[in-house]
Amino acid sequence: MSPRGSEGGPGGTRLRALIADDEPRARQFLEKLLSEHETLEVVGSARGGAEALQMVADLKPDVAFLDIHMPDLSGLEVARHLRGAEAPIVVFVTAYDKYAVEAFEVAALDYLLKPIKRERLADAVARVVSEARSGRPAARAEALRDALDSPELQSQLPPLRRLPVRHRREVKLLDLEQVPLIFSRDRLVLARCENHEYLVDYTLQELEQRLPEGQFVRVHRAALVNVDAIESYGGEEGVLVLKLKDGTRVEASERRAAEVRRRLR
Repeated sequence: MSPRGSEGGPGGTRLRALIADDEPRARQFLEKLLSEHETLEVVGSARGGAEALQMVADLKPDVAFLDIHMPDLSGLEVARHLRGAEAPIVVFVTAYDKYAVEAFEVAALDYLLKPIKRERLADAVARVVSEARSGRPAARAEALRDALDSPELQSQLPPLRRLPVRHRREVKLLDLEQVPLIFSRDRLVLARCENHEYLVDYTLQELEQRLPEGQFVRVHRAALVNVDAIESYGGEEGVLVLKLKDGTRVEASERRAAEVRRRLR
C-alpha cells in the first residue's frame, strides 16, 4: 500500500486515518491525540461500524482505529468486511483486554486499551507508519480476516443483532425479523429481505453460530429459515415443505426434517 495521504510534516506524505467509536467523547479524545502526530491526518470520524465501512469506501484511509464494542457493528465485524488491496491497516481500540491480546496479536497491527495513553499511542502510530511504508498491509489484512473467521474466535463473539449485507457500494444492516430466508447460490450467501437479495459475507455455518439461538433453523445444507417467517408447513411421505409468509416454499432435507419439525412445535 502506498500512503494515500496529503503532503505535510517532516516525514513527507501523511497517512489518512479513520476513527470509529460510538462514544462521542472517545472519538474526540482519540482525534485530539492523533492530531499531535504530523505523520497522520484524521479524515473521518464514524459513529458506528456501518458508517465506518461506508467511510472506508468513500475516503480510502490508510489506517482505521476501530473500537471493538459498537452497538450496530463491532470493530471486529468491520475488520472482517474489509476487502481488497486498499483495505486500511487496522488498529483495534478496546476497554476489554480479553479481546486485545491472544486473538489479534498475530494479525492486527496493534491494539490500544482505553483509556488511551499518549506514549502507547505513539508506539502504535510508529508501527502504522512503518507498516504503511513496508508494502505489506494487504497481506496483513488477509491474515486478519483469516483470524477473525476462525471458529475459536467466532464462538467468542456475541450474537448478531442485525445482519450486515452488501448493497452496491454500501453495507446495510438488516433487522433480523425482516429476513425470512438466508441461502447459498453459486457459491454466494444471500439474504432475502422485502423481495431483494443481498450478498452476505458469512458462510451459513458461521451464521448458525452467530445468529440468536432459536431465531433461524437450518432446513438443508444451503438454507436458513427465520422461524417467525413460516406461515405453514406440511408434506407427505416424509417430505417437509415450509411455506413462508412471502409465498416462498422451501423443502427441508430428509436429514434435517425431524429437527425442523421439533423446532416448529
